[in-house]
Amino acid sequence: MKKKKIGIVSEYFYPHLGGVTEHVYYYSRELIRRGFEVVLLTGYEGKKIEVELPPSLRIIPIGKTIPIYSNHSFAKVTVGWNLGGKIKKILEEEKFDLLHIHSPMMPILPLLFEKYTNTLTIGTIHTYFDSFGALFFYRLFRKGVQAYLNKLDGFIAVAPCCLESLDLFFHYSRDKLEIIPNGVDTHWSETHSGRIDKYADGTPNILFLGRLDPRNGLDLLLDAFPQVLKKVPKARLIVIGDGPLRSFYEKKASPFLGENVFFEGQINDTRPEYFATSDVFCYPATKSAFSVTVLEAMACGKPVVATENKGFCDMMQNGVNGILVEQGRADKLAEALVQVLQDKNLAKKLSDNGREMIRNYSWETITDRVLAFYDKISLQKRGVPFIER
Repeated sequence: MKKKKIGIVSEYFYPHLGGVTEHVYYYSRELIRRGFEVVLLTGYEGKKIEVELPPSLRIIPIGKTIPIYSNHSFAKVTVGWNLGGKIKKILEEEKFDLLHIHSPMMPILPLLFEKYTNTLTIGTIHTYFDSFGALFFYRLFRKGVQAYLNKLDGFIAVAPCCLESLDLFFHYSRDKLEIIPNGVDTHWSETHSGRIDKYADGTPNILFLGRLDPRNGLDLLLDAFPQVLKKVPKARLIVIGDGPLRSFYEKKASPFLGENVFFEGQINDTRPEYFATSDVFCYPATKSAFSVTVLEAMACGKPVVATENKGFCDMMQNGVNGILVEQGRADKLAEALVQVLQDKNLAKKLSDNGREMIRNYSWETITDRVLAFYDKISLQKRGVPFIER
């Protein structure tokens, strides 16, 4: 039986770190494990990919990615000469059985692939839009974006909150929609080779891991940290991530830099080791539809302290599998961190419940759900399931 060929379109992939990148990588790997042919269609960032990729994953770079600031975050778009012509040629030559487009409402690659798609096409929405600029863009170009969205045969949203901005401006059939969350490698924590020696000295470690974007809340954590030190004087904050604002955050942390606060830069291969070395994971993001990083912390058995936002409130129960605090309240964030560091029973309860929760988010389970959605949409459009049985 001929392998089904799936094209995956994403502006984000390694070396860029983030939830969409992780989703694309692990989902592609699981598809390949199940016998599908997978082709990744993405912009070229100009940097070497240092992650071990599945041997049969084929990547077709299109144009060059450049950073832009959008929706409270540093995003990426692909630019280049004759992108539309190149995409048309790729689609004609590859003859995909299905095209899966990530962030289908965002320029530039997603919209161009939607314009020229010639096969069954699915889109996955990873975020919600509440910034003035994003809402103004969709209000102004509603008709144009609607035309592109109409080319999608089905939608996946990673969380219910992703539909809020979609419902404000666009219309679509609910029969074309499924809510399927991001997944996590539930065996990921087993891959670590130990702990980070320089931090494995018995000092209470707080870990932050994420892009250094305004919406990820590192500024609030840095405001809270001096209050943590009053109750836990030896506490250490380890910051993993990078971005244009790194120097700003380092300056903000300067009174403690090199003694209690350490910036490690962008890390990928040893992330499990950093989780293993930490006592609590803190992610005070002001905006997140669904956090793969939170799932990774839970997979490593670490208690999570985060802030109340739409996505976290959908995926976490306060006091059960994590602690959620009010946005903008450094005092409340410090109080929660101290509580978890000092109360070992609470930390164990949060860790155990987090581990239990992620059983439903394994990539095997998530891929089953996505493939079932492919079948549903294929039956609607073609009268036959996508997967031959």
